[in-house]
Amino acid sequence: MRSTEIDTFLDDAMNPVRVLKPLPCRELDPLPGPVSRASLVLDLACIFVPARTRALLSGEGGEPGSVEETVVKWAHARVRSLVGTLLSGDVRVVSYRPDAAALTGLGPGLTPTGDDLLVGLAAMSQRLVGGGLIEARAAVAFSTSLAGLPSAETTAAAHRLLQNASKGLFPSVLASTVEMLGNPHADPESLRTLTVRLAATGAHSGADLLAGALALVHGVIDGEEKP
Repeated sequence: MRSTEIDTFLDDAMNPVRVLKPLPCRELDPLPGPVSRASLVLDLACIFVPARTRALLSGEGGEPGSVEETVVKWAHARVRSLVGTLLSGDVRVVSYRPDAAALTGLGPGLTPTGDDLLVGLAAMSQRLVGGGLIEARAAVAFSTSLAGLPSAETTAAAHRLLQNASKGLFPSVLASTVEMLGNPHADPESLRTLTVRLAATGAHSGADLLAGALALVHGVIDGEEKP
């Protein structure tokens, strides 16, 4: 589980007095057809990826020895594990719950980094199911694991986002972005505009949501490149 240092960091970062207006959520629109890995590679070359998102994708960020560096490394490892489980096609809810539980409540803010990563990952997993790149039952198992996460471990706003994600409902700005990734009818300029808008959402939530989504995209692409 988390170290005492990380737990202290999380306690200080969360302010239970503040109330966050929930982000409007919706279901994803259906894809017009299968998604190719080649189209995802091309889309990655077009999007805006802020420094925070890159740090979470690489596991390298924050001042050496700082709590932020520890959080980034921990989050990266847990998301990478979840991506591997999804790509393996594992349909057991219990296979996803330990990593999901380790992420919820992790990081500062009214929607902590760990929760945003989980929601971004859930949105992209559902999108790639529609595109034929993720096993549908595996994505359902992952989403179901989010519904069972205890509300006491995170903020009320983040818990609402997790509950919505478990039902296939995602922040509209995130939904619009993942709908464009791999979409054969998307144009590069629109895709970049959407990722810029997503990254600008909140103090860091948009960049963290984007990191969760892109972690699965990278996993799908890298999986094909391995012998």
